[in-house]
Amino acid sequence: MDPHIVSPDDSQRAPPARFRSREFWRLVALTRPYRWSLIAGLVATIAFAGLHTVGISGAFPVFQVLLEKEDLHGWLNRAIAAHRLDVDFAPVTDADFVRFLKIPHDSPLLVAGVRAGDDLRDARDRPVQELLRELAEVDAETPVNVLVGGASALRAVELRPRPAELHFRLLRWVGSALPPDAPDTKLRTLIYILMALVTVAVASNIFRYVGETLIARAILRTLFDLRDRLYVRTLHLPMSYFSGAKTADLVTRFVQDIQEIQRGLITLFGKAVREPMRGVFLIALAFTLDWRVTLTMAGVVPLAVILFWAVGRSVKNANRKLLQAYGAMIGALTASLQSLRVVKTYTAEEHERARLDVVDRRMFEQQLHLAKLDAFLSPMMETIAVLTGSLLTVWLASLVLDHALSTAKFAALGVTLSMLFDPLRKLTDVYVRIQRSTAGAERIFQVLDHPVESDLAPGDVDVAPLEKGLDFLNVSFTYPGATAPALSDVTLSIRRGETVAIVGPNGCGKTTLVSLLPRLFDPEKGEVRYDGVDIRRATLNSLRRQIGFVGQDAVIFEGTPVENIAYGASPVDRGRAEDAARRAYADEFIRNIPGGYEAVLGERGSTLSGGQRQRLAIARAIYRDAPILIFDEATSQIDTESEQKIQTALREFAKGRTTIIIAHRLSTIQFADRIIVMDAGRIIDSSSHKELFDRCPLYRTLCETQFVNERGD
Repeated sequence: MDPHIVSPDDSQRAPPARFRSREFWRLVALTRPYRWSLIAGLVATIAFAGLHTVGISGAFPVFQVLLEKEDLHGWLNRAIAAHRLDVDFAPVTDADFVRFLKIPHDSPLLVAGVRAGDDLRDARDRPVQELLRELAEVDAETPVNVLVGGASALRAVELRPRPAELHFRLLRWVGSALPPDAPDTKLRTLIYILMALVTVAVASNIFRYVGETLIARAILRTLFDLRDRLYVRTLHLPMSYFSGAKTADLVTRFVQDIQEIQRGLITLFGKAVREPMRGVFLIALAFTLDWRVTLTMAGVVPLAVILFWAVGRSVKNANRKLLQAYGAMIGALTASLQSLRVVKTYTAEEHERARLDVVDRRMFEQQLHLAKLDAFLSPMMETIAVLTGSLLTVWLASLVLDHALSTAKFAALGVTLSMLFDPLRKLTDVYVRIQRSTAGAERIFQVLDHPVESDLAPGDVDVAPLEKGLDFLNVSFTYPGATAPALSDVTLSIRRGETVAIVGPNGCGKTTLVSLLPRLFDPEKGEVRYDGVDIRRATLNSLRRQIGFVGQDAVIFEGTPVENIAYGASPVDRGRAEDAARRAYADEFIRNIPGGYEAVLGERGSTLSGGQRQRLAIARAIYRDAPILIFDEATSQIDTESEQKIQTALREFAKGRTTIIIAHRLSTIQFADRIIVMDAGRIIDSSSHKELFDRCPLYRTLCETQFVNERGD
């Protein structure tokens, strides 16, 4: 495949950026096999959010102890009494009375003549704290005699508190564990409160650790499965796909796109759950402290949503371009490194640097654009937070100065609101991350949704070893995007056991013709028959098991010689692999390698010469022992000794097999039973060497040129 990779063509590009729910839900559906781990992680995350809010709510009792004359028990009794009477009390500033701040319009107190602004005093002349404690603890509907009104116009009223709700009963139970009210117990009360808050903080962070670990495990297992699916799909894609989708772009999908999906899923099941839950619990706490503040905060949400939506669309589009730029960078860098010997020989380092700089600059521009978008959201949200917080502070301060809000509650609200902006700030990148992940998911699903070879022509016949022969009948083929056909109306029959050599100038269609036999491509017109059966009816596995292949580029995989020789076989027969190496004249150099048959060969066999790689590839074909051998010769780069050994190994192995040789040297074709001459995608002649030399001008030219080259070697 072409190493000069840039990006997929226009037909493979995703549509313009917008939130695509189909890709998003497909992305989420990938996690289904690990849903129980995700659910457990989400439950732990919700527990963390709840305990975290409980910890923040502890700020109020701390401030109550430190800032207010009214102690914690007094505040608790006042809060429960206000709840049971369905009224609002002002903070206690005097030992003799507490003032009604608000009375609902349907309250029975209004019928009794009680109004907002009236004072409440004990009928038995006790301190007001004692009266509030009685109202908090008395049995439901038990009357309590009190005095209401101004200091000069008091009147007796009978109050009947309603039953306290569960959470207020729990508050009273928690308060019973605190030291009794006394001036010298404030420090001890503070210590108790802080110990409880530390315990809650430890528990909440344990839940956070467990939740994040379980979610990460589920997502990483999901991505492991996704990479496996993508790898399997890629290996089974038709060769025509790779004419448009370049290798480096596919590598980018495996690495960068999968990484974007990982970030998006972790954000989705992490921040996208944890931070909103924190926000919900904190809003509930703020609502408990003062509902007016909560409603004011709700006005900020639409503005934040509009910002997320606007920036998210730009991010998705920019990220798609960045992923394509990564593919361009990988392709350009791969091409330079694979051709490093040529680059150095031609002192073209500066030329390659300039070429890579152009590609890198495009990637830099997309990265900078994304960085600007990322950098925009957080400062904007913080600006909105500061502005909103300042306005709320002024408002709350006015309530404190009017004695409508206690100093402790003001401080607690300040802490709660400041903490509420934290999840809002962290949510700024949730939509961005999800948009970036869906951009990556679109590119992944493009590959997963592309039909594989078996989908395009599944086949229903399992072919056996060749018995009669192969027939190419009026075959024509054009590569995707090409303007001229590679093959035009080619007809050729090959008998079982016959050795056929195909010769012709470069680009005449030799390799294309033999590529049709294992169905790397299917002809556009005509058909290829295997023992009379159209190979499009043959199952791919059964067809390809009958074929051994040695290509122009002797591909060597990173691994041991045994693993390379037995490639694709399971289990590996070590003795058979060594026998194949001996028959291919590869044993002699393998044993001289440090480590021998267990040595780890370098990437693409970089530690081996061209002739050694070719002999190892022939050993692989011998190990496979297929009845049909395709040998696409590439001996122009090897020494004479290696060529002779390759020719000897080939002749010995070809005996009794149906062999097709794409020849580039005269020495290779001389033992062939028949020679096929091709030009411009057509067969122009076919016969023995002598007859072709006498009657075919193109063949004679090829032979004369070859003789010159061989004498010049």
